[in-house]
Amino acid sequence: MRVAIAHDYFYALGGAEQTVAVMHGLWPEAPVFSSFVDRATLPLDLASWDMRTSFLQRVPNPARLQKLLTPLYPLAFRSFDVEPFDVVVSSASFAAKGIPRHAETLHVCYCYTPPRFLWGMTPATDRRQLSWPLRGLDALLRPHLRRWDRWAATQPHHLVAISHTVAARIRSIYGIEPTVIYPPVATHRFHSQPSSDEGYYVCVGRLEAHKRVDLAIAAARAAHVPLHVIGDGPLRDRLAHAAPPNVRVLGWLSDSELIEQLAGCRALIFPGEEDFGIVMVEALSAGKPVIAYGAGGATEIVQPGVNGELVPEQTVDAFAQALRAFGPDRYSPEKCRKSAAQFDEAVFAGQFKAFVEEKWTEFARNLHNS
Repeated sequence: MRVAIAHDYFYALGGAEQTVAVMHGLWPEAPVFSSFVDRATLPLDLASWDMRTSFLQRVPNPARLQKLLTPLYPLAFRSFDVEPFDVVVSSASFAAKGIPRHAETLHVCYCYTPPRFLWGMTPATDRRQLSWPLRGLDALLRPHLRRWDRWAATQPHHLVAISHTVAARIRSIYGIEPTVIYPPVATHRFHSQPSSDEGYYVCVGRLEAHKRVDLAIAAARAAHVPLHVIGDGPLRDRLAHAAPPNVRVLGWLSDSELIEQLAGCRALIFPGEEDFGIVMVEALSAGKPVIAYGAGGATEIVQPGVNGELVPEQTVDAFAQALRAFGPDRYSPEKCRKSAAQFDEAVFAGQFKAFVEEKWTEFARNLHNS
């Protein structure tokens, strides 16, 4: 079974890129097709990968221009030839799922979400950060890109969603019934440090508007609890400048430093609404409960009273009240770790490989009989 992998682009190390790395481990000989790779900004070793990029690779500093390049991503993936392969596994939010379809090639798409910028899931605060010309271009192109995106969603033979939250979105937007396989988390990384309670809470994630780190900071201020904010992004300076004395904005941390912070915290605060939420699983893997906004992927990870609590409203008052009422002794580190085990990368690897091989067997049989 000759496999190829396709991924939208490589410029930052997020959950999607970590998932592609696990996929590549399943099929290490598979070439990886992508619109571009910005090695200067990507902390992922691709030296042993057979990377095949599009004409967008010739753009200087593509990571800096990735939003401007959006109208070109469909063309980039349509330029690839995957006819020699038996199976294409696309890792996509947007364009990779539109890679050319061939009669004798099975296409399985692992879908993180229908693209947020097209389907009204990007907060207005993010759009206001665009310049007026970019906002005008966005309004002009969005109807055309929506039509293309709906068409592209019909190209894979099978869509696999990262969560039931995303599956519902796929049904609503594309009218397609996906399979759900949760994304991989290297849970064992967080077992190295003994769990302790140093009294502080943590909020971990990229410092962007939709992550609602500002809400976590305001809630910590109102509840008078110490909070460590971990991550980097465009809002870092603003958040650090406005942070009260009980809040420390630590910025980006190394893997070992992050593990140490999670091991010593009282709980993770997760105020945003995410498609899944890998950092919640990481905190649970460290034996720590999660206080999360009760929407999106958090509802599939957090079990109230067992491994954390779900906050019913995405407001400062609601989170401050949850912090005041929080009793860490109610949550067992062992139960937190056990609840995280179902999301381990070994579970994903077994389920996803079995799914692809099963669908290839069915596909090949139908080809033979036709």
